[in-house]
Amino acid sequence: MNPHTRKLLRLSAHPDSPPVWFLPLWATVCGAVAAPPDPPTLASIARLLLALFLVELGWGELWLALTATDWATPLGRWRHWEAQDTKINLALRIPYARPGSPADRLARWLAQLTSWGRMVLLPLVGPALGSGLVGLLLSLALSAVLGRNLLLLTLGTLASAQLVAVASGGRGGAGPGAGLAFRVGLGWLAGHLTFAPLTLPSVALAGAFSLAASGAEIDRNRKINLALRGAFWVGGYVGVMLLLVVLRRPLVVPFIAFLALPPLLADAPEGASGWRRRYGVWLAAAMLLAAMAV
Repeated sequence: MNPHTRKLLRLSAHPDSPPVWFLPLWATVCGAVAAPPDPPTLASIARLLLALFLVELGWGELWLALTATDWATPLGRWRHWEAQDTKINLALRIPYARPGSPADRLARWLAQLTSWGRMVLLPLVGPALGSGLVGLLLSLALSAVLGRNLLLLTLGTLASAQLVAVASGGRGGAGPGAGLAFRVGLGWLAGHLTFAPLTLPSVALAGAFSLAASGAEIDRNRKINLALRGAFWVGGYVGVMLLLVVLRRPLVVPFIAFLALPPLLADAPEGASGWRRRYGVWLAAAMLLAAMAV
């Protein structure tokens, strides 16, 4: 069983998470900072806390359940599965259904589905189904409290997680850090929407920092080389600096450029793991600085 599916509800920061697990939460705070300024109130602080719970406990659980679980194995066994349980067949048999009729075929399909679910699906991915359902219900409840825009963003998060799962072949090989680019961008948007409608500069910053964050992706099957990680990192930062110039915030640009340099200049003897250890803190500082500038 996948080690990430042993608990019904768990934080995204489990032992083998990458050292940048906090970035989606931090992006949520930065998105709130980038929203039009208003005097802080108890209500606004409560909304921000709800948004953080949404991003971590709701979206985080849902994301892990979909991307870090091997769904391909039970689905592959379904293709050749035949119900062998006589009791299930009898229980689901429709009275007076003639053999080969639509009602008979439906009963056989239900018997096959029930048998496969009890003997294959639940033993292999039952905990992941439970945690994913809890994450989905929690996400829907919190986003309903926070407003329609957050509800739509929750649906976008669900769709993004499915895309990441499909891209990895449904084998769960993406790992706990998969889709960090999506989660950073969506977290930023969630923080902004908690306080105000989206603005073009804030959306652009979310996209640029998502590109930079994609350098911290875990891909155990196709080890992304450091040159490509560096290209994502530089591309994201260049986008941020160009946006700040367009917004007439040139004084911030040298500081953003300075925050982009240390991970690029440092040696990385540990490979991708060493890159990630140098990566998160500098990116978090740049995100906060850019959010304050807009």
